[in-house]
Amino acid sequence: MNIRPAALLLSIAVIFVGVYFYTSTPNNEAFVSKEIPVPVEYKITETVAEEKPAATESPTDSSSASLPKTFPAPTEVNPVRSRTSNGVKQPDPLAKIAQETAVPSSSDEPPLKLKGIGVNFEDFKFTKEKLQFDRLFMGFGFVIPGSSSSSGQNKSNPQPTYVVPLGTPVRSIVDGIVAAIPTLWSGDFSIQVTADGKMQKWVYETEHVINPKVKVGDRVTAGQIIGEVSNFDRGAPAGYGTVEIGILKGGPTPEHVCPFAYLDDSVREEIFAKMRNLFQTWEDYTGNQTLYPDSEIPGCLATSPIEG
Repeated sequence: MNIRPAALLLSIAVIFVGVYFYTSTPNNEAFVSKEIPVPVEYKITETVAEEKPAATESPTDSSSASLPKTFPAPTEVNPVRSRTSNGVKQPDPLAKIAQETAVPSSSDEPPLKLKGIGVNFEDFKFTKEKLQFDRLFMGFGFVIPGSSSSSGQNKSNPQPTYVVPLGTPVRSIVDGIVAAIPTLWSGDFSIQVTADGKMQKWVYETEHVINPKVKVGDRVTAGQIIGEVSNFDRGAPAGYGTVEIGILKGGPTPEHVCPFAYLDDSVREEIFAKMRNLFQTWEDYTGNQTLYPDSEIPGCLATSPIEG
């Protein structure tokens, strides 16, 4: 038998069998996928693609989307300018400035500075008439003898007191707002001014005033006429009256401080010079050089607060 024809016939038979099975299979793709392995590199690619998380916006992208177009995108050098920093709320700049410049209500420093003494120096008119304490000007801390005080004991004067002619205009000592105008025991008035028009720890008083020219809530400026001197003081000579000024510090025990220690810088030296001149000329006029002893602050015979 010839081997070559036999081998050829066998090969043809194998081919026919293979074609028969291939064409008769219902799902060729499934058959191929089962029989032919997918290349390794494709499997890795598919796995990575399936497990890769969805893309999320970065903090930079999110911030940039919320900023106006004219603003640069935030970076570490140019962070987003907001009221927070690293999640911590930052103080408002204007509020910080207001806090730094405002005088706290608990401060021991009066919030307003005096720009006047309540009357003009030209209003002091010398007289040979008998004065109760031989003075037209009684300073803060002047000791009122017990024989002339309501308690019968020596008393330090908590409010500088002026004896001036009746009809003399009384002027505001500070820039502020009228907070109250109570009637005093003497039947005249106290015009009380504060920084905001409310009764505060610090109150600026002008007392023993008649014919008030202002009302509660009015804004006043230093030097503005707010009333007239009162005639309540029976110790004043005929035709003269008395007015007092003060800085009252409220609290469980109210006390006064010397107002001349809180003069505004713009007027301090001028007022001190006029005050010293008044004292000296009055002593020369009366011939008594002991009425106004030298003090560190003119008009302040005491530097500590005085109760009352």
